[in-house]
Amino acid sequence: MTVLDPFYAELGELAAQARGGLPCEESRLGQDVATKADNALQVRWVRDALANPPPEPPVLIEGMLRAGELCVIGAARGIGKSWLVGNMATLLDRGEGYLFGQLRIMKPCKVLIVQGEIDEWESWRRWCVLTNSDGAPLGVAETFDRVRVRTTRHRSTSSASIEGTYSSASDEWTDALLDPRLEAAIGEHGFEVLLIDPWAVFYSGAENSNDEVEAALDKLRDLAMRYRVAVVIMHHVGKSVDVREPEDLWRGASRLADWASTRITLMPHFTAKQAKGQGMTRQQARRYVDVLFLRRSTPTPDFSMVLDPETCWWSRWAAPSEVAAGRRIQLSVDDVVEACRKDGGSWPSARAAAESLGISPTTAAPHLAAAVQAGALKTAKGAHNATIYRLPSGLSLVEGGAA
Repeated sequence: MTVLDPFYAELGELAAQARGGLPCEESRLGQDVATKADNALQVRWVRDALANPPPEPPVLIEGMLRAGELCVIGAARGIGKSWLVGNMATLLDRGEGYLFGQLRIMKPCKVLIVQGEIDEWESWRRWCVLTNSDGAPLGVAETFDRVRVRTTRHRSTSSASIEGTYSSASDEWTDALLDPRLEAAIGEHGFEVLLIDPWAVFYSGAENSNDEVEAALDKLRDLAMRYRVAVVIMHHVGKSVDVREPEDLWRGASRLADWASTRITLMPHFTAKQAKGQGMTRQQARRYVDVLFLRRSTPTPDFSMVLDPETCWWSRWAAPSEVAAGRRIQLSVDDVVEACRKDGGSWPSARAAAESLGISPTTAAPHLAAAVQAGALKTAKGAHNATIYRLPSGLSLVEGGAA
């Protein structure tokens, strides 16, 4: 290595002296070498990464969330974010089902919800609505304590005297402190997903400061990496509508969006004028939402969803424009069975089923799962790990044929 920086020159000299067996007077130099080596920049050669790939983080929600990732969901007030939190926690506890009726839950997880907007009674009321007769989720916990990540500003000043001339220099930086009770709870109970609702209550810093937001997120990232816990943050959007990307609507510093592995923005589907023209109240119009994705890994298509006012569960919804264009999104179990019957009673794969139904494989997944759950379709393992879908023997294999 060609030495160009005095720091590296000094480090090399100290290392050489330390290797030579120093007397007690010079042993401090060896300690300096160790200290500077500990602070050295850690690098990884690409050839080593390719030869020894890191373990793949397990997928928790297909198309949305892996272990250790940060996901941010931005939405307007009163649109149903807290109901979404309850939907997500319940499905992750079960380890099955489809979030929004669209994104498959891949494995059961323990979930901790940091509640910042609703109190204990309101939360209890909502759990009663969401779970109904299905029983309480066993792996979901919540805290109403005021858990915070606080930003701090630091300043250091140094002075020196050279031949009677004094000079001084100062340095300022931003750091953050994460409530230690949060890490203790994750370690004690083994939570795999942390849901924060909302960011504005959890984050105690300057909302528009990228430096302070980055310091806070750095603490969350460190927590997520050490415990492999996925973090989902609910966030508010501002009032501006003239933006290039949906994330530009999010309130505060842009660093929050920059750090997220998955960014989701919930936008009202109907404008106030459109809702009024259809005779909708404001409450009714808020139930219809467009889900806009931006994901670092495999892209997830945008879609629309609707909130059931009785069960308070979000589900996939076909906008009138999609229906008018002939895109079959809303399918009943009978529709799926009829399509399978016309294809001879069997599909060799989910992709073949999607092509027959005229929809994408992602959109077809929850419809196929619903048909299987209802007993209208049976599954079997096919070639190359494909899933075969077929009608049970009690149903006609061809239209008008024998059972």
